[in-house]
Amino acid sequence: MDMNIINGRVWINGNLEKTSISINNGRISRLTNQDNIQEADETIDAKENIVFPGFVDVHAHLRDSKFSYKEDFSSGTKAAVAGGFTTVLDMPNTDPPITNVEELNNRQKLARNNICCNVGFYCSPINANDINELKIANAIGYKIYLHKPFEEQDLSDKNLIKIMKKIKENNGILAIHAENHELFDGIVHTIESEIQAIKRIIDLAKITECKIHFVHVSTKEGLDIIKKNKIDLDISCEATPHHTILNTNDIESTRYYCEPPLRDKENQESILNSVIKGEIDMMATDHAPHSVQDKVEGKPGFSGLEITVPVMIDLYKRDKITLERIYEILVWNPIRRFGIKNRGRIKEGYNADLVIIDENKEQVINANKFFSKGKNSPFDGMKVSGSITKTIVNGKIVFDGKDIIHSDMGNILQNQVDFQ
Repeated sequence: MDMNIINGRVWINGNLEKTSISINNGRISRLTNQDNIQEADETIDAKENIVFPGFVDVHAHLRDSKFSYKEDFSSGTKAAVAGGFTTVLDMPNTDPPITNVEELNNRQKLARNNICCNVGFYCSPINANDINELKIANAIGYKIYLHKPFEEQDLSDKNLIKIMKKIKENNGILAIHAENHELFDGIVHTIESEIQAIKRIIDLAKITECKIHFVHVSTKEGLDIIKKNKIDLDISCEATPHHTILNTNDIESTRYYCEPPLRDKENQESILNSVIKGEIDMMATDHAPHSVQDKVEGKPGFSGLEITVPVMIDLYKRDKITLERIYEILVWNPIRRFGIKNRGRIKEGYNADLVIIDENKEQVINANKFFSKGKNSPFDGMKVSGSITKTIVNGKIVFDGKDIIHSDMGNILQNQVDFQ
């Protein structure tokens, strides 16, 4: 055996169980009690901490290319594993943007051998006729920014219907940044801009039957529209930790500007309650690192990969959310919605993507110590209970609670291998 994990409280079938884990050739080979465990090259003593399936982030901006001064694949995936994420789905608004097969192939080449965790890539299609080839080239999903189309990207209803029909034909999923820039009040992203954009995509989904995923929902009314239409349409949605936990009563929204922006307490509490009750399908980081100068100039977003899990574990420790719900929104629902195979469960034969969590270890979030190049976070200085002590990707320790141990253990997710 390559590795054994002993003395852990292991998440199996919705419960924490006293079970030992054996790992061989990158997969979980055996679950047994410690008396019957086989010898291994390495043994991890989990010290009664939680052993969980690796977390999955469906919304991260790993930057690189011309944005490598903000983040690159190495620093971004180091941030991911330090935050307990073993799989990350990367957004296409890079420079150059990922809008065609050539750029998608270039991006995968750039990432190869430079990633600590598993990474899949979205594409933002210009032409509906490219969808078939993009799928073959390993696009794991498609992303449309309604408020910021790329050059030559026609986001009229007519062209969106063509794109959505082709995605439907290929059994794909379309992620939507739902904001209508025509309803912005200057630089203010109004609540109505999100509501109207969600309504528009819902109407187009009724025509095309395309599978839709709404990213970073931030308003009560927008969420209500999504919930109402889940009965008849194949739609899902995510929330970010910042829209879930923070509001404009507590945080200076201009300093921590993001798109959509932080909302008032009423909208924030609606998002939080919906996360807790299971009405929001996933938690996603929207990891969007920037340089210090970029933030001074008002660029939207901030780093999220290293704070999301500790913030959620802190909610668990304060009896605000169950561990089952954390598993659903940060592991199982992302796995199931995007059709990822052989990950997300601690089960014999599954990929050994695991994280060990000390839920009692308190820490003060310090953005200056992030592995990410983006040292900006509205959670900076927050005291939380919950720390990642080890992250295992494809059967190897990549993060030991302090340092990155292996920096190239991640795989590029492939449609023919890693997806159902």
